[in-house]
Amino acid sequence: MPTAVSRAVIEVLLDRVNQGAVTLSPEGDVTYANQRFASMLSRGRGELVGKRLTELVAEPDRETLADALATSRDGAAQCRLSMPRRDGSDAGSGALAALLTFAPLGHGQTSCLATDLTQGTHVSVLAHEVRNMLGTLRNSIELLKRSSLDPDAERALESIQRQSGRILELMEELRRVNPKE
Repeated sequence: MPTAVSRAVIEVLLDRVNQGAVTLSPEGDVTYANQRFASMLSRGRGELVGKRLTELVAEPDRETLADALATSRDGAAQCRLSMPRRDGSDAGSGALAALLTFAPLGHGQTSCLATDLTQGTHVSVLAHEVRNMLGTLRNSIELLKRSSLDPDAERALESIQRQSGRILELMEELRRVNPKE
């Protein structure tokens, strides 16, 4: 991170996301961890700073992590892996299933967002993403309806509108069946 101001801004932003978040040095050391990330691993924030991210990942997934970190130097990268929790929770497995998303911050620094993929949480994340995409799709449909379209394009737009409406109905039905989501 180029300046203290930009580092502070990034940390404030990462404190506000609903995902676990860390920043990494060029060597892969945790230079910052938000509270959500610490909670996901049942650890204190202070005990994470200075650790290598590889130390926080299950042994079999360390090569996957190394590949994602190498890829992230040139752009965004993702990987799914297991991260042991300090307290050994998570239905006996003692590990958090996570999707890590990496993006370069400049000067060799990397940001990492961690999404909890445990069964219930993963479904919630997917449902939220689908709702967001449907909102964007509905807005785009409304804009296109104001345009003059040829008859084939109008039929295609009507089909898209019907299908997105049906997806929304299915999402609501899932919500009624499983209200936790």
